[in-house]
Amino acid sequence: MTAILLEEADIHVTHFQAPAPLKIALQRAEFGAVLLEDHADHLDGWLASLQADRLVQVPCIVVGPRDPSRMALALQKGAHDYAIVDVDARWLICRLRARVKAQARGRPESLRVGPHELHAGTQTLVSPSGETGLTSREFALAWMLFENFGRVVDLRTLCAEIWGRSADIGKRALEQHVYKLRRKLGAGTSHACHRLRIQTVYGIGYRLQL
Repeated sequence: MTAILLEEADIHVTHFQAPAPLKIALQRAEFGAVLLEDHADHLDGWLASLQADRLVQVPCIVVGPRDPSRMALALQKGAHDYAIVDVDARWLICRLRARVKAQARGRPESLRVGPHELHAGTQTLVSPSGETGLTSREFALAWMLFENFGRVVDLRTLCAEIWGRSADIGKRALEQHVYKLRRKLGAGTSHACHRLRIQTVYGIGYRLQL
């Protein structure tokens, strides 16, 4: 039913029965988004497969039931958004188009702060101590902080851009990712003048400093 409604909205849909063909299509940049149905027996494997090869460079939206635990699990596993299947399909279409539009905005291949550089293609942080791989959410968080270096990025903006959720729902997950990113930013950096720091501005947000 979802596929039919998407086709009626002039959104081309291609079905995949296994992760391997989808991964090939994503490597060829053939699609603007990935929609995954939330089947408990299969979703984890699909998301893990895409994350393992860092192929989710386009919005990945899971469509499933109104189940907070399933929604939280999908987002933790790397989905960018979660659409409830029993809600008017127009909401899914609007969210899908908004995600694709946001992803399509021109952005550079890399960002630099001092001797540190983020690379979008590989989702890695290159610093004087070497190269560090980031998860998709760690990279999205780092990218926003790099883009706004020296400025406070508020909690609501971070949660909405990275998780597609309100600050109240995403705050705990955000704190966990900030903690993990802090460790990676400081790993192996011996000189204090080269160390990137994520400052917590309590009740407001976070700021990246050098």
